[in-house]
Parts: sequence; structure tokens; C-alpha cells
Amino acid sequence: MSRILLIDDSEDFRNLLRHYILSEYPGFDVVDYDPRDKGLPGESFPWDEYELVLLDYDLGLGRENGLGWMIHFTSIPNMPPVIMITGVGNTKIAVAALKAGAIDFIDKGDLSADTLKATLDDAFSHSDKQHTIIANRPSKAEEQVNDATNSEGTLLPDLLFHEESEGNDFFNLTSEPDPLSITDDQMEKFGLAVPGYELLKEIGRGGMSVVLLAKPIEEDKEVVLKIMFTEGHEDPLALKRFMQEYTLISCLDHPHIVTIDERAFASDFAYIAMENFPGGDLAKKLTTGIDLETSIEYIRQMCMALVAVHDINIVHRDIKPGNVLFRKDGTLAITDFGAAKNLTGDVEDITINNHIVGTPYYMSPEQAASMPIDHRSDLYSLGIMIYQMLTNERPYTAKSIAQLISMHLHAPIPKLPDNLAKYQPLIDGLLAKDPDDRFQSANDVILGLDWIK
Repeated sequence: MSRILLIDDSEDFRNLLRHYILSEYPGFDVVDYDPRDKGLPGESFPWDEYELVLLDYDLGLGRENGLGWMIHFTSIPNMPPVIMITGVGNTKIAVAALKAGAIDFIDKGDLSADTLKATLDDAFSHSDKQHTIIANRPSKAEEQVNDATNSEGTLLPDLLFHEESEGNDFFNLTSEPDPLSITDDQMEKFGLAVPGYELLKEIGRGGMSVVLLAKPIEEDKEVVLKIMFTEGHEDPLALKRFMQEYTLISCLDHPHIVTIDERAFASDFAYIAMENFPGGDLAKKLTTGIDLETSIEYIRQMCMALVAVHDINIVHRDIKPGNVLFRKDGTLAITDFGAAKNLTGDVEDITINNHIVGTPYYMSPEQAASMPIDHRSDLYSLGIMIYQMLTNERPYTAKSIAQLISMHLHAPIPKLPDNLAKYQPLIDGLLAKDPDDRFQSANDVILGLDWIK
């Protein structure tokens, strides 16, 4: 029987969590722990009886809080995985907990039976790999204490203790993202000191992140570092997306899916180290045109990648030329799983406020209509790219996003030129408006290619 320990000072909140957990996992044993009555559990506590710990940041103990407990837990051998429960929009605390060894966090503003189940599913699905993370990271734990300590060796109150002043901005965060882009000052302050890496050059920059080419100090290869700055950007959704990319595909080892080496947290940013692709992306190749034989080989490789992804119930949701990258040897890999969805619920759906996920030129009709999707949505996006590779034109173009979405929903499937007519059944089977009328798997697309050949 699986046991979960709930550490929180509110009986009502513990009862709510227990209700959510037992509604999805009726066979579990959920154990209450009131920190006000029992104090900090030490090494003698029967940790080996628990598969998971849910630890609230606000323990009702004045200046003592869950982050300080989290750092204490890192010194306990065989400590079970810990998920930190944070206040609404309090991303700084979430990041600090992840640095200290928590495997995930739950924002109280997003708490529901579904989001809790998704987080727990993910924790259990990665339990073999994650269970010993905390016990095996004493040096990291020491780093976190050092990061949170001033020059006199005193633990600073802004992270490890509740700040009593209500005027402290740190504890009055909003859930709205900071609209400012990454600045050169931030790059100079943070981007030039990623532990274990020599930074070579900047590749790209976005609203909350920067992409760098780097070289691991102890390895003779180049990697790409995707860095998300956490100072000045309190957006829980962005942090979830950043974490999700690693979580979803870290279990995959496939030649046509990007390889991610590690995910880590430095003092003011989080980063992912991933495979470098010096051959550029498919979008660049489309600008000069791709010959038919090469196009067919690319289609086959993309299908093999989607077979692997869909076999573990992941839908990418943003299949497009910019997310297909090439190695020196010409082989390709699908990347950028930040918008992906796990259909089993192992990772929660991070789409919020009914925002459409995807890129308008390549999104399926069901995506465009904000309807439920499955792996066949990726096949539609693949069909758009196949048409573009074969003809060097997009199948649907419009003057506005609304018109483009309408075409995905209602426009007839375009016809290929006569010299490519034998591939029309392939296009028809991928761009059907109704998912039931499409190819039902990426493997079926491969069989279709073999039949045409």
C-alpha cells in the first residue's frame, strides 16, 4: 500500500488534499502531520514507510517555514521525494524549493483534483529515478544553504523564514508575468556563470529565457543551454512549461527526438542542457526547397519520432518546421516539448484560460476549435509540413489568424500538382478535418509511404 505524508498546519487543507488523493487513489494511505504539534521530523522519523511527502510552505510556525524544512530534509538518507505546496503565484519559493531538492511544486491557485493527480502521477512514474535525488545531493543542499546565507553565516529571512512586514514585495507577488525581455545586464549578471559549462555564444532570446551554445567543462562536445531567468519573472505557468519539457522526454532515448542531458537550478535561473543541432531547422531548409527523395526520408524520420512519442501517450501539440532540427550527419530530431500534453495525466495540461496551444499555420482543426485532442492532431500538423516540403508552399494561407483557423476548420484539402499526384492519398489521410478520417498512427503513415513507393 502506498503511503503519502501530508505536512501542513491546516486540518481543513489536509482534509481537502486527502479527499482529492483518495478520490483518485482509493487504496492509498494518507497520513496527516501537523507541524505545530509535532515539530520538525528528523532522521529517526520512519521515512522508509512513505513513497511521497507533500510539504506546505506555510507551516503556521511564524518565521519557520517549509523551505527551511526542505533544506533540512536533504541531509536525511533515503528521504522520499518531496513536493512543495506554495502560495498563489509564489514562483520564487517554488524555484528555491526545486533548488533545494523538491521534485515538483503545486501552486495553491491551481490546486484541483485533476492538477493534484497529474502531479502525483508524474512523481510516481519517475519514482525510481527521483527517489534518491535528495539523499544523493548533500553538496547541492550545502550550496542552497550557502546561497541563502549572508556573509556572517546567518540564514536570510526572505526565503527560509516568513518576512513579518506586509510591505515586503517578495510576499506580495502577482501571478502576472513580467512583460520585460531579458536584458544585457541580466545576461552579464547571470548568463555568464552556468556551473560546469563554458559559454560560447548566444543563439536566441525570448521574453523570459535565453538560449546559449555552451561546452561542458569536462566533455568535448557542444550543447545548447535553455535558460529561464527567475528573478523579476514570477510566472508559474512558464516555470511549469520549463520543467515539463525535461519531465516528458527524459525517459526517451530515440535517434529522432532531442536528447536532454540535465535540468538544474542556479541562484537566479533554471536551465536545461540539451543536444546541439548545428544543421539548423526544417524552416531554414524550406526556404531553399527540398528535393523529393530527401523529403520522403525526412517524413519517415519524423514519423519514427512521433511513433515513439505517441507510444508513451504524449501529444506534442506544436509540430512545425522550427521544431525539427538537424545534426551534422543530416539526421533530424523533433524538439521543444514545452507545449506537449501527456494523455495519461502523468503531467498536467498547462494550458490556461482556454488559450489555444500551437502555431496557427500548423494546428489541427480540433486545436483551432479548442476541442479535446489526441495524437492524431500531431499527424495533421505533420501533413501540413509534408505538403509544404513537397510543393514549397503552405496548403492554407490567409491575411489573419481568424481566417487561417477558419480554413483549417472548413477549407477543402488542397490538391498536389500532377507530378506529385501519387502522394495525394497521403495528404488526404493526414489533413482530414475529422480525426477519425485521418491515418490513425504515425506508423500507418510509414506504411502509406511504403505502399506509394
